[in-house]
Amino acid sequence: MKIGLTLGKFAPFHKGHEYLISCALKEMDQVVVIVYNASETTKIPTYVRANWIKSIFPSVRIILAEDGPQETGYTKEIIDTQNKYLKNKLKHIKVDTFYSSEKYGEYVSTALKCKNRTIDIKREQFPICATEIRHNIVKYRSFLSPVVFNSIKPHYYFLGGPSTGKSTIALLAAQTLGGSYCEEYGRDYWMKHQTNHRLSMSDLEKIAFAQNEMELTRSNTETDYTFCDTNTITTLAYSIYYFNKSSKKLLQIVEKSLYKYKNVFLCNDDFPFEDTWDRSGIGSREKLQEINIELLHKYNIMYSLLSGTIENRIEQIKGVINA
Repeated sequence: MKIGLTLGKFAPFHKGHEYLISCALKEMDQVVVIVYNASETTKIPTYVRANWIKSIFPSVRIILAEDGPQETGYTKEIIDTQNKYLKNKLKHIKVDTFYSSEKYGEYVSTALKCKNRTIDIKREQFPICATEIRHNIVKYRSFLSPVVFNSIKPHYYFLGGPSTGKSTIALLAAQTLGGSYCEEYGRDYWMKHQTNHRLSMSDLEKIAFAQNEMELTRSNTETDYTFCDTNTITTLAYSIYYFNKSSKKLLQIVEKSLYKYKNVFLCNDDFPFEDTWDRSGIGSREKLQEINIELLHKYNIMYSLLSGTIENRIEQIKGVINA
């Protein structure tokens, strides 16, 4: 059996990477792809980037390199460190051909005692690099498969206590600015399952998980943006509001989602409070607003404060997107 190998950070996985793997699959019986930790380059977890590859090329074998060396370059020390790591990682795999679009192919193939196969090293087939895409995902979306683009296209999240206008402004922003809209899963769930205006911790865990799943579904569109009415931070805020704590499971869901929260709007509580039956009074808004702010600071999530009328808020959102 002829085994081909390629590796990278795939941050993000683009058409050039796809072309390389397609060539390897045509020439090899099996293709192994090593996906490196890229914490210094992107917040997108290794397993997410690996899942992109697996969804497009189900037959490839994925190896996660969470502990892989982060240094890049062509000094002898860096080359030796990288090659030592690879040989240990592949000690039970006999590689026939190493595939890459980089100069390091000659060093890796020598270390693994296999053939060196360079594909489109001059970037003539796909004149793009991951750095360019990271700087402007929307501009270079044609170089990304839908499964990748819909995962990393700009998502704008609207947080805030009850009666701060987040649902109204999130939907209006989607309609006005041409994006898809992701509603708040917890609202309908609360209506069906609340007891004395409260949910259980198990309920909150279900809401956080379902909110993430709904976001994936709602993002699977041709639009350049997704506008989300809340995210898992909201669920965590209610956990603290109800119980003054969080379960381990809920925290895991929230913390696995944090890499997505780059574009967050906090809706100011300068709207008149609408004291409807499903709310617990203006005091709940003040407390939940306070908890939301504390969580944003705790997790170092940058946010923009939306204030004033609906029209003012839409203009503020446009300003952030254009910037």
